[in-house]
Amino acid sequence: MTFVMRSAISSLAIAVVSLGAPVASALPTGSFGAGDGRQVVIVDGTLELSDLDSCWASGFPRDIRFENRSSRDFLVFASKDCSGDPVATVAAGTSASYYGWSAVAAR
Repeated sequence: MTFVMRSAISSLAIAVVSLGAPVASALPTGSFGAGDGRQVVIVDGTLELSDLDSCWASGFPRDIRFENRSSRDFLVFASKDCSGDPVATVAAGTSASYYGWSAVAAR
């Protein structure tokens, strides 16, 4: 009888784990959800910026796609050195495309 009970409990535990795995893998990661909490901004879907206090600059002004996974707003500038007034702001936790040249996190 104990063997049957242990087998049933083991089967139930395996079923719970196998049902929970897809749900856990669907949860967001990074600075949202239960991820590693990293503060990053993804540029054009390929470049990951992690030093948000440094001015990042493109080689020329253009439409740039920003995915802000940080808890800070990300400022976009028309200059090559993050100077002057920002032309756009990518709010924390959002994505947007803006025409600009450089960007840095709001202080």
